[in-house]
Amino acid sequence: MKKQLMKHQWDFILYEENEEKIFDVVFHNSFVDTSKKFKLEDEELNFDFEELKALAEDIRNNYEKYKDREIIG
Repeated sequence: MKKQLMKHQWDFILYEENEEKIFDVVFHNSFVDTSKKFKLEDEELNFDFEELKALAEDIRNNYEKYKDREIIG
């Protein structure tokens, strides 16, 4: 069961599902906004709201760094 833990409108949603924390980040494109989901790891699991905002921005700016943790589908 998916449970929403934290949300920042038009930025990210943090979910817990099957005992894993899933970070859904909004990517702003010219005409269409999309979102991509990433598995949180290590210290990220305990990030507070401000740290998650910074992480979302870092994921958008450095997608290749996080690509291996993207959840497809």
